[in-house]
Amino acid sequence: MQKSTKRRLGFGLAIFLLLAAAGAGWLWVERTAFAEQAFARALAERGIERATFRVGFLGLRSVVLTDIDIGDGDVLVDRLTVTYSAGELLSGRVRSIDAGDVYLRLRADENGLSFGALDPLVRGGERGGVMLLPDIAVERALVALETQAGSFTLTGPVAVTQTGSTIIATLSGVTIAEDGAPRIAPIVATGQVNLDVGMLGFNLALTSAASGAEGVALGHVEGTYDMANGAGAMRAEGQFEFARGGLMPQTLAPVIAPYYLDVTGGMAYEADLMLSPEGSLVTADMRLDRLSLQQAAAGAASFSGRVSASKKFGAEVSSPGRIGLSGLRIDDLSSPQRFAPVRLDGDAKLSGSALDWHFVARSALPAIAGARLGDLTGRYNLDTQKGNLRAAGDLSFSPGKVELQTLLPALRGMMTRMSGNASYVADVSLAEGALGSSGEATLKNVGFVTTAATFDGLSGTVKLASLLPPRTRGVQTLKVRTVEAGLPLDDGVVKFDMGRDGLRIIDARWPFAKGQVVLVSSGGDIFGPDARFDLKIEDIDLAALLLIVEVPGLSATGRISGAIPVVLRDGDPILLDGALAAEESGIIIYLGAGSDIAPGEETQLLTKALRNFHYTELTGGLSGNANGDLLLRLGLKGANPDVYDGYPFAINVTLEGSLADVVRRGTVGFRPMEFIRDQSAPAVTPPADKIKP
Repeated sequence: MQKSTKRRLGFGLAIFLLLAAAGAGWLWVERTAFAEQAFARALAERGIERATFRVGFLGLRSVVLTDIDIGDGDVLVDRLTVTYSAGELLSGRVRSIDAGDVYLRLRADENGLSFGALDPLVRGGERGGVMLLPDIAVERALVALETQAGSFTLTGPVAVTQTGSTIIATLSGVTIAEDGAPRIAPIVATGQVNLDVGMLGFNLALTSAASGAEGVALGHVEGTYDMANGAGAMRAEGQFEFARGGLMPQTLAPVIAPYYLDVTGGMAYEADLMLSPEGSLVTADMRLDRLSLQQAAAGAASFSGRVSASKKFGAEVSSPGRIGLSGLRIDDLSSPQRFAPVRLDGDAKLSGSALDWHFVARSALPAIAGARLGDLTGRYNLDTQKGNLRAAGDLSFSPGKVELQTLLPALRGMMTRMSGNASYVADVSLAEGALGSSGEATLKNVGFVTTAATFDGLSGTVKLASLLPPRTRGVQTLKVRTVEAGLPLDDGVVKFDMGRDGLRIIDARWPFAKGQVVLVSSGGDIFGPDARFDLKIEDIDLAALLLIVEVPGLSATGRISGAIPVVLRDGDPILLDGALAAEESGIIIYLGAGSDIAPGEETQLLTKALRNFHYTELTGGLSGNANGDLLLRLGLKGANPDVYDGYPFAINVTLEGSLADVVRRGTVGFRPMEFIRDQSAPAVTPPADKIKP
């Protein structure tokens, strides 16, 4: 009996072992199909149903999956090696996963960020929560990100670990590049991306991957995103230092390469992005530190101060972007300097490709800091690269403060002690890299001092066909209440133009002594070192002239005309020898003190002749510095009908003194008799019996 029982137990054990061996053999043969079912069931439990793959190898400690496709192309993996210990595969737990090339497709739109078929796994929730992950190493991840702003590709190695419910992806150099014709150059991101039950967070350092700027630090970005609610926030900050031969804006943003910008200097920035189901808001704040810009058409300038920007994006239509300037200082770096430093405040609006702006310009010079210079308005189209700028304002001039020489350094020393008011409009257009400009200025009682003359009461409108370089729109006309260049002239009219040869006077005339004084440019810019003029005396009445000069005892009749060449030397008007002559005969009468006591028979004879001298010829010349001493040469031919029956005389007088003193003091500072005594004898000597009276 016992023997029979033992035999039966032994037979049963043999059958069990045989069945166990057969079962183990069947499991080993069917291990691949079993593993595929186990992986598919684990993914399905996490809400991922559309997944295909092949088990390339299944061993006691690892399994290799190939040709993985999740969500019809949302996730593609060429090779995945899963390492585990005995029994872990059946329980759904593994030690590590190593992947080769992994492709992942993401979408960011008004509905938020989507991982496609992986959304149930990423968001967690009712269908299984967040899967417990082993350590994952991806040799080369390729993420295709589609956004409203364009399509981007992220490429590089990624390592994934998990702490509690937080999945941490470590990026050790992932390159972010825009697809197609890139507007921004590739960027390398290094740092961590965290996922905790649908809450996405990231903390990344950014460097440039652009050719010639590899490894240049671009800044730091961090933020969070609630995938369930579609809300989040992001902040980026950093700074750049641009330099020729180094980092340039077009290196970072190829989209601006057609503008041929030459930029140096520093810029620091802070940018924030707020996301919500209703839309998003982007704000940026930039601090410029002597950021200089060299542009072929506009020249060179540097910018320092704050620039802010913001733009809202809605679910349907995005709102215009806005740019704000707060105390932005602009310094002209061109040589010679075209304008003094100014400060801009105001806003610009970017709608589509059109940029519109309105800024207020104020002086940044310490002496007149804050003085309002005008308003700047305009529009620029980023697509067509065409735009226009208008500057308009009203200026109240004040000596030593608001003057053209302080605002426009090119006029420094040329126009000083300005007073009065001026309003202006200046237009600048840019098209295909070509700069065009025009302007108009209205003067009201403007006064100023130049080295050659003092002007007061300028009024009128000046129209310019070009601002850079300045060109007038034909001949312009201004009224001048007073101009003094050794001789004060009132109520004049000046016609001038400005062209390639500079500023030229076409016809400037003032009424004087019942005639006219006319000034005309004969060569060179009036502010240049080779300026030349013709000073014309037209139909001056001698009686009226002597009322201005007021020489005691001297009166005359007749009218004189002529021309005197004038040149500017060291800022002074120098009169060259000119020709003045009486238009017809006249009378000169001198009854001044001392005429009766003139010594000498010949001098006494001349004195008697000048008491009622009827001249037939009167000629003269004027030379010297109009702001200093002048030399007047006067020639007379004629007779006194009361002396020797009209005996003919020829008298030559040379007179030297300050013309300004003559006019201001009403005296020539000499007595005519002093000059008569110094003159030569009469041209014709009278008979001996008539020498004595």
